[in-house]
Amino acid sequence: MSDYQGHATGYQTAKRQPWRTYLEQPSALALLGDLSGSSVLDLGCGEGHYTRLLRQLGADQVLGVDLSSDMVELARAQEKSHPLGIDYRVCDAAELKLQTTFDLVFAGYLFNHARNREELRAQFSTICDLLRPGGRLVALNNNPDDPPSNFEAGRPYGYSKSIDGPLVEGAAIHYRFELEDGGVFELTDYYISREVMQTLMEDCGLQQVHWPQPVLAEEGVEARGADYWTAIMATPPFCLIEATRT
Repeated sequence: MSDYQGHATGYQTAKRQPWRTYLEQPSALALLGDLSGSSVLDLGCGEGHYTRLLRQLGADQVLGVDLSSDMVELARAQEKSHPLGIDYRVCDAAELKLQTTFDLVFAGYLFNHARNREELRAQFSTICDLLRPGGRLVALNNNPDDPPSNFEAGRPYGYSKSIDGPLVEGAAIHYRFELEDGGVFELTDYYISREVMQTLMEDCGLQQVHWPQPVLAEEGVEARGADYWTAIMATPPFCLIEATRT
């Protein structure tokens, strides 16, 4: 798994880049829809950015889980200062065992931490165990269709990627985020193709898998102009995934 320990604040700051505000977040919220009365598990919740949004979408019960105690500490601090009734736990998503199931599991950039098929299968298996029959998985993930030839295209948006060799299964992809305070946040994730991901999901009991297109908020066009978004919309840095537990 990628090690975010000690990088929680940088990760939190990177969430405020304009492409996240006007492209990633509106896309995720549109896919999630109205969650009134739902029970929701946020796997790989980080510092709780999306966990709080899940609650604000109407979810009745929200549990956030992350491997990094630093991340969970930030999430709990936010919950303490602005209570929403969210519970947070420190645990590896692939090893989480609970006595309850959920209407929805949200996974924000969780699957790209898996270094191989076995780790990814373990994540999907856990999700299936924790979803009620008919429950939904909604996920954000690094775009597996983004070729290395495009890895520098994100620089105008505050990020770039690099790879040490060919783009093969399990290859490490290095991310660099230029933060608004002048700092830099770096992390490493891993490549697994869309086709392999979908096969593993279906093998674990996640069906009706589809990959919706991102949606750019009109506010983003107003704030930055239409031309600003041309390159990132051509090959977005993230993808959306939705599936149903059979």
